[in-house]
Amino acid sequence: MKQQVNELSLERAKALLGESKIDENKLRKLLERIKAFCKVSYQLYLKFNEPDKPTSIMRTLEAEPPNEFKNAA
Repeated sequence: MKQQVNELSLERAKALLGESKIDENKLRKLLERIKAFCKVSYQLYLKFNEPDKPTSIMRTLEAEPPNEFKNAA
């Protein structure tokens, strides 16, 4: 999978916080909630907005990765 440049990771979140300090576990939980919110909001956006082109393909994002990605490591 190709990693996006602007993806919010733990290291990027720490850099964005700057001098502010937050517990790493709290930050990790917050990042998981943000990513879940983004997935749901994108799915709702696709569901309620008609595509500009009639040939557009609607993608649905699964909450869990497929088994082939889980067993890859």
